[in-house]
Amino acid sequence: MRKKLIKQRLAMEAQAALKLSEWVERHFLGSLCYQRARRIGLYAAFNQEVDTRLVFDSGLSENKVMCFPRVVGAGEMVFLREDRWSEMTPNQWGILEPALGREEIPAHGLDLVVVPGVAFSKDGFRIGYGGGFYDRLLKTLGPETLSVGFAYAFQVLDDLPHDEHDQHVKRLVTERGFVKICP
Repeated sequence: MRKKLIKQRLAMEAQAALKLSEWVERHFLGSLCYQRARRIGLYAAFNQEVDTRLVFDSGLSENKVMCFPRVVGAGEMVFLREDRWSEMTPNQWGILEPALGREEIPAHGLDLVVVPGVAFSKDGFRIGYGGGFYDRLLKTLGPETLSVGFAYAFQVLDDLPHDEHDQHVKRLVTERGFVKICP
């Protein structure tokens, strides 16, 4: 399933992916959860994931603290504050990260975290690339921190297999708008 959905995402025309990403981001930017958040954790899109650049630029213009994950150990990420997209550098997988030395913002101190995924279920569970990075990260979020998955509509499935250690997102948004999470 993972390989099939990644292949489908990569088969999208780049311009179509950017347009759909913009719709996802605009739905999100119009939401109360975004408007209330002051400290936001984002991801830098990789392999035609839903882009986050518009959210980043909007957040900066509204004086929000914008953060991105950086891999710091085996399966572990931390969020570092970033004010300049152009200063992020690719990690060993080609994913942009903030440089070492940026201010670390504890995950439990973020108001909102935007989460990528290969697929999401309607009950908020996700499938990523298989490293467990986001499952471990989501476990560390404070009870008040809102997690929001960004996906294209074709990535939202009725159900996904999940294990005890898998974590779910509290909200999910696609180019069609927010998807109701049904526990």
